[in-house]
Amino acid sequence: MKAIRSVSITYKGALTLEKIFHFFKKVTHYKSNLFLNKGQVLTNCDTFSSLVSFFTTLKKGDTFLLILEGDGIHVERNIKKLSKSIE
Repeated sequence: MKAIRSVSITYKGALTLEKIFHFFKKVTHYKSNLFLNKGQVLTNCDTFSSLVSFFTTLKKGDTFLLILEGDGIHVERNIKKLSKSIE
């Protein structure tokens, strides 16, 4: 059964392309749908370039929402791992 979970994250500063790439690989490994939301902007993170574009719009201290959709059993665990990897 599908599940959707979200977590609010405060951006602590610029991420390197390498860190964004590792984050992207985790998302694709989990076979989940990831969305990032800040204000009126909702980004489907199905490509590496969409992730880079989203993170370049953030400023230190901005808060955004990480939304994960996937297999209900694993979504809760995976969202915690994903949020920690970009904090």
